[in-house]
Amino acid sequence: MASWQKRFLSVALAVLAVLAALAGERAKRDAEMTKPVATLADGTVGRFHFMSYSARWSDLAPGAYLRAPVSVAAELLLPEGGRERVRSQEDRLPAVVILHGSDGLADHQRRYARDLVALGLAVLVVDSFGARGVEDTIDELAAVTPYSMLIDAYRALALLQTHPAIDPTRIALVGWSKGGMVADWASRRRYKELLGATLVPYAAYAAFYPWCGEQHAPVRLTGGPLLYLVGERDDWTGTAPCIDYVERVRDAGYDARLVLFPDAEHGFDYPGRFRRYLTAAEGWSRCNYVAGETQLRVIATNTGLPWPQFPDYIGSCTEKGAHVGSNARAREAAARELRAFLTEALKLPPSPAS
Repeated sequence: MASWQKRFLSVALAVLAVLAALAGERAKRDAEMTKPVATLADGTVGRFHFMSYSARWSDLAPGAYLRAPVSVAAELLLPEGGRERVRSQEDRLPAVVILHGSDGLADHQRRYARDLVALGLAVLVVDSFGARGVEDTIDELAAVTPYSMLIDAYRALALLQTHPAIDPTRIALVGWSKGGMVADWASRRRYKELLGATLVPYAAYAAFYPWCGEQHAPVRLTGGPLLYLVGERDDWTGTAPCIDYVERVRDAGYDARLVLFPDAEHGFDYPGRFRRYLTAAEGWSRCNYVAGETQLRVIATNTGLPWPQFPDYIGSCTEKGAHVGSNARAREAAARELRAFLTEALKLPPSPAS
């Protein structure tokens, strides 16, 4: 081998060694970034992962979901000066946990997060799909179950309550579509007792166009106020189930409000101007029942069905295809409703504009 060839080979090997070392360092950093944190007591801000679990309904009560751990990605945003607000309980920040819908985490939720930070809130944005290898659940709702997202919501709450800059008694949950359904469910004592019995409950719950069709009797909630923001023409998750459920919640003595936006469809608060028909979407707008211990009661017919007949019932009321569409007037009104709701529920100082 000629001397120049030896020198070339020596240089090439040295370059490969450097590249391998850099790749190793990058892999080490990536592993550190995805390693789930157990606490935010050190004041962690920005992107991190936390331990959660994937579950079906049958996994919840016995804690069987603990067999399916997953490291879920999240990002914590603080308003200006938030890092320094750790001196006393009075200085601590109220916070919001954000849950996306069946389309996955989108810029839409990030825009809301920025607006809420500007309002003076800490915001934790949760990505329930990424770590589970799912882009969306539009045509396969069970790809990531609402029970998995419900566990995410309670694990996120537990973590935020360890952060020195955040007031553990003033944390709200806000969700869209599937995430809105989870926000609704998280307000129910049955789920808190299963997933967060020792935690201070969420202080408030806001749900954009959720499916409200699974109700429970009797109505037993954690006590925080609820806000439902629903499009009058929603043919995906429907309007009737939420109207019915909010009446039952109010009759039971809880603080619940539903705002129905005329001419608005599912996804009405997304930006731009669009209207689409999703042929693969699984619509449950006609599914509305009260879940009991041994049977379910179909609200439309007031008839009881044993639980073994549940799959047949869901099959009969599920429809393929649903519309999504933006509505500028409803979008602006819903943003105002959410700000006013969180301002009151989380005891924020009134904004100068108000």
